[in-house]
Amino acid sequence: MNNNAMGIKISIVSICYNNESDIRQTIESVINQTYENVEYIVVDGNSTDNTMTIVQEYSEQVNEIISEPDQGRYDAINKGIRSSSGDVVGLIHAGDRLFDENVLSEIGYHFSKNNIDAMYGHSILVDQNDKPFRVNKSPEFKKSLFKIGWMPSHQSVYIRRNIFEDLGYYRLDLGGSADYEFILRYFYINDLKIKRLDSFIVRFAIGGRSTTNYKKRLWLSQKRHIKAWKINGESPPFYLVPLKLLRKVKQFYLAALYRFFIKNNG
Repeated sequence: MNNNAMGIKISIVSICYNNESDIRQTIESVINQTYENVEYIVVDGNSTDNTMTIVQEYSEQVNEIISEPDQGRYDAINKGIRSSSGDVVGLIHAGDRLFDENVLSEIGYHFSKNNIDAMYGHSILVDQNDKPFRVNKSPEFKKSLFKIGWMPSHQSVYIRRNIFEDLGYYRLDLGGSADYEFILRYFYINDLKIKRLDSFIVRFAIGGRSTTNYKKRLWLSQKRHIKAWKINGESPPFYLVPLKLLRKVKQFYLAALYRFFIKNNG
């Protein structure tokens, strides 16, 4: 670890609502990081189960706990970002986990070494047995990738906190597609210095807040993605939606290869 990297304070925001069955693994994936200069914020939407009882068990390791009604996940995310004080901000939702204990060390070094505004990396969707279900390996950054259906995994994205005030927060009028519009606005519409970190950043869990009702939301989200372009004064190419859906097929294929590799290499 480069000592200069430790000078970068990383704020992590976790949102949750009635996640008593999986919030613990999310919290522990953050507090067990080898990187020390971390601020951790948990934003709960006024859960009615035992989620907050579990969160309070970690009150000495979590820097700020917010529990109150909200207008949905993106309102909760905005609250967390506004409450943060780090140089860089990232997200890890309830039920999901940072890929391993060294992820934040890699991210801190990446920002320090490259003097960037934002970064992203790879992600993996795992099933109930922690086996790969879908793998998303992201290419080196080019704006043109957005026109052929690419976007980085939402929770693999880390952004310098001072930029939020300039470019704005998550919109609350786009349903589950607010993350797509947000990343489109930051990565495509504006000119930030962005560099991929060639590492896995996050393990998404089937049934976590990021994947609940995934299939049901898939087609509706594609229509909202087109709206996201128009909101930002751009017209998406006519082939955007078909290519986005084809990319999902590729991710399932990569997961099958990943499982085969694990099975045959112990």
